[in-house]
Amino acid sequence: MDSGIAAILGATVGALGTGGAVVVTGRWGARAVRDQLVAHELRLRRQRRVGRVRERREPRRRAYADFLTQARAVERALGRYRESHTTDLDAFHREVDTLDHLGVRVLLEGPSPVISPSQELIRSAHRCIRPLRNSIGAQERGDAGSPECLDAAASVAEAGLAFTAEVRDFAELARRVLDDDPAVASPAYREGAATTRPG
Repeated sequence: MDSGIAAILGATVGALGTGGAVVVTGRWGARAVRDQLVAHELRLRRQRRVGRVRERREPRRRAYADFLTQARAVERALGRYRESHTTDLDAFHREVDTLDHLGVRVLLEGPSPVISPSQELIRSAHRCIRPLRNSIGAQERGDAGSPECLDAAASVAEAGLAFTAEVRDFAELARRVLDDDPAVASPAYREGAATTRPG
C-alpha cells in the first residue's frame, strides 16, 4: 500500500472517529442540559406549590379555628339546655345559625376534602334541634321522671353525642389538611403534586 493512501485512510478514520466522538459527546451534553432543565422546572413547581400552600394555610387555619370554636359553643349550648330545662330555643338557634354562617368560610377556603365534613357537622347541629324541642315539650307536659321525658332526654343525648363525634372528626381532618397531608388532598391537588415529582 502506498504511503499516501495510508495517510488518507488514516486521516479518514481519524476524522470519522473524531466526528463520531463529537456527535456522541454532543448528544450526551444535550441530554444533560435537558435533564438539568427538567430538574430546574420541577424545583420551580415545588417552590410554587409550597408557596401556594403557605399562602392558603393561615386563612384556612383561621376559618377552621372559628368554625370549630363555634361548634364547641353549640355543644355547650346543647349541654346547658339539657341541664337547665330551658324552654326557649332562640339562643340555641342563634348558635347553630352562627355555625352555619362560619361554614361558608370553610366552603370558600377548602380544600375539597373538608367541604362535605363541614356541611355534615352543620347538618348534625340542626339535627339536635328536633330532639331538644321534643324534650322541652315532654317536660312541659309531664314530670321530669316520666318515660316520655326520659326517652326525649335520651334522644337529645344521642344527637349530642353524634354532634360531638362530628366535631372531633372535623378537627382531625382540619389538622391533617393544615399539615399538608397528601392523603386528604383533593384530586387536583394530588395531580399537581404528582407533576412535581421527577420520573
